[in-house]
Amino acid sequence: MADVPAAAPVTTEWRGLEPASLAINLVPDLWRTVRTGWPLLLAILVGGGVRGLVDLAFFALFLGSSLTRTVLHFLTLRFRLNNGKLEIQSGLFGRRNRVIDPAHIQNTELVQNLFHRAFGLVELRVETAGEGGAEGLLSALSVADATALQAQLKVAATRDAPVVGDAAEEEIEQNGLVEVLGYGVSVGRAGAALIVYGVAQEWAREFQPAALESVLARPGAGGVLLAVFLALGYVYSAGVSVIRYHGFKLFRSADGLRTESGLFTRRRVQIPAGRVQLVTVDETVLRRMMGYATVQIETAGSNAAAVQQGAPRAAASEAMIPMVPQDLLAEAVEAVLPGYAGAEALPWRPSAPLALVSSVLRGGLRWTLLLGLLGHFIAPAVGLGRMDVLAGLGLLFGGWTGWRDWGTAGWKRTSEVLLVRRGFLSRKTTVIPCGKVQSVHLVQGPLQRLFGVWQVYAWVAGGVIATPEIGEEDARAIFGALGG
Repeated sequence: MADVPAAAPVTTEWRGLEPASLAINLVPDLWRTVRTGWPLLLAILVGGGVRGLVDLAFFALFLGSSLTRTVLHFLTLRFRLNNGKLEIQSGLFGRRNRVIDPAHIQNTELVQNLFHRAFGLVELRVETAGEGGAEGLLSALSVADATALQAQLKVAATRDAPVVGDAAEEEIEQNGLVEVLGYGVSVGRAGAALIVYGVAQEWAREFQPAALESVLARPGAGGVLLAVFLALGYVYSAGVSVIRYHGFKLFRSADGLRTESGLFTRRRVQIPAGRVQLVTVDETVLRRMMGYATVQIETAGSNAAAVQQGAPRAAASEAMIPMVPQDLLAEAVEAVLPGYAGAEALPWRPSAPLALVSSVLRGGLRWTLLLGLLGHFIAPAVGLGRMDVLAGLGLLFGGWTGWRDWGTAGWKRTSEVLLVRRGFLSRKTTVIPCGKVQSVHLVQGPLQRLFGVWQVYAWVAGGVIATPEIGEEDARAIFGALGG
């Protein structure tokens, strides 16, 4: 098919937000204010008197500031396309003008919560590599206007290159309710549930010791309470998963990737072709038992702020496939990051033999401290006995997991991608395109010098990948290939 000439740059008139944005933006702003100032509000309700009236006046001032911010935001925010670039103006006393080049956009996102749906509006978020959050945020547009603007930005991003063929979308992955629930259960909240259980027990011991003793005096009561807390943790995790990922779908076209998900707030994320910086395949024990894996997708926009501040990874991914069957995993990752399939047939290169010692030491120390700490809160209630026994079990279990972690860790590289695999209980495989590597570090800490092992850290705009502890020859080969 012949190449189609790129479209001419678009220029539009200045436009503002829809009037309904006053209601849509005021509610979450008021909620943030109340959530931040709830101790003051509680003091007002309990204290009363003249002091309470003064506090109430201050609290009303805070609520008034929310209303003022919302009104000023509606009155002053203007946007347009000028020669194909998105311009946004905002602010009354402190004016802010932003120009966003579509060629630098990492992803765009359409978000529609319950308030948006009630008024038939949508929020458009535009992310670049320059900021950690949405650099362009248009909080209340009609669905037609937001979709048209998103399409115009997509066309403007490719104005210097010919468009080949069409951009027909192909659905390559979707998750049903059972898979979304499975994802939530596999994430779990066991650690958080145990912490809440321990805090609740300490609170009861401090303020309601008689009630606590009477409950724990019953045979098996401590174990039942612990099981209830754990079950609540998993139920909470499953519920959050359904709310966020209900109806998940992933589409692919010549223009890039698009995801849709959400029960109450519907999110539609558009990632232009070539913007994926890093992919992580997350396989917890429960997911492996179910026969699934999770695929996390990073762009330069999603982790830019964290990387600039020195953090290796941000907590959240820009897009994610909650559950992918193991037999379709290679196909799904290849669709997200072309070049992955070429590395599938290659064998994993292992960690250095001497790295086993440090892996066992780290595992033993980590699990000894963890079980010792949990035992302080849980052991007396469930009748597990002495803490030193738990710490000893933690040392043995941690040493075993450290050995398995060492056996799982590996790496492999092609001319297109670098893959690193780590972890036994929670196995993660990280993939980056070699062509997007921005800097490479060859690292050897004091303990690593003792064992003669090295690590290679490769940074891309969306995060960092670190090899297992490997021999010097392999480390310098990777360093030279990525840094050259």
